[in-house]
Amino acid sequence: MAVNLTKYHAGVHVKEEDLLSADFRCPVCLGEDERKRVLLLQAEPDVYLLKCRRCGGYSASRLPTEETLRRYYGGYYKHLDTTVTCDNPLTFARHVMAYAGPFLRERSISILDFGGGGGDLSRAIAGLLLASGTSNAQIDLVDYNSNLSRMEPTAGLALEPHQTLAEVKEKQFDLVLASAILEHIPFLRPALIDLLSRVKPGGVFYARTPSAASILRIFQFLRLPYDFTFPAHVHDLGQEFWEQVPRLVEAEAGTLQLISSRPSVVETSFLHNPIRAIAAYALKAPWYVLGSSYRLVGGWEVVIRRPSAASERTTLQVGSTLPEYVPQIPGSVSQPSEIAGEKLPRSAKSA
Repeated sequence: MAVNLTKYHAGVHVKEEDLLSADFRCPVCLGEDERKRVLLLQAEPDVYLLKCRRCGGYSASRLPTEETLRRYYGGYYKHLDTTVTCDNPLTFARHVMAYAGPFLRERSISILDFGGGGGDLSRAIAGLLLASGTSNAQIDLVDYNSNLSRMEPTAGLALEPHQTLAEVKEKQFDLVLASAILEHIPFLRPALIDLLSRVKPGGVFYARTPSAASILRIFQFLRLPYDFTFPAHVHDLGQEFWEQVPRLVEAEAGTLQLISSRPSVVETSFLHNPIRAIAAYALKAPWYVLGSSYRLVGGWEVVIRRPSAASERTTLQVGSTLPEYVPQIPGSVSQPSEIAGEKLPRSAKSA
């Protein structure tokens, strides 16, 4: 039995005719330097995970065709009770709000949920915002399976489903979500720039991606079976990549600030799968002591902010307090948090 990168889906073997020709350029940053081969994703035809020296991201040496992905995603959520890759969407929403919430202070909030399945996460976040004083929330949900959205009528909350980002009419949003989706996009750079460009001044972008190459290399060395979830997952994006993103996309997406960069929230709950949850927490914990020298974290998450006109002229000092009221998030687990020099509310524990 292979160790799977995610508990929700599995990879499939891809035939030669289902793959694009190999391209020496990095599909994430378009860097042309030779990329290092680090992991075998599948054999016959051989597909490797390659590391880009320029951006620090990992990508498959050969990418699936559009038709291959269309077949794969046709039944992506068929056997799941939820359309978000996390056992408890409300707990996940509280976690995201602990970092993004302090910047969502308008009475009317717009949310772009990219690759959000049926919108479980964005609807949970909107519910928290409405409960804490926001008057209305508009969600634009983009997903192949956006028709799966199951939304009961809710005062102050509107959701509009789309199958592609090009269908979204709103140009910029207070909150842009890209949770467990960017690793699926073969030619990532245009989509990432588009998403970051859609963040309003003062708004935030949240992303969660796999960062498991170092773990899977150990399994490869020990000759143990593993599943990278190819062709669904074609990228592995961790700390080294994300902490360069504001610089790499500045020319196209404008000035951006990295607010939080850390191992991702554990997607498995102790109730649903205690062994997997314990293993995930145990793998992530050493990073909080060892920092970037430790890479066996499994996943990564970031909050990136577009500065408002005022904040572009003023740099907040470490320990300074946000000037406006920040709503408390009920049910969150206490954990001190200071991010990018701003004292934020205690966050949901996410090791």
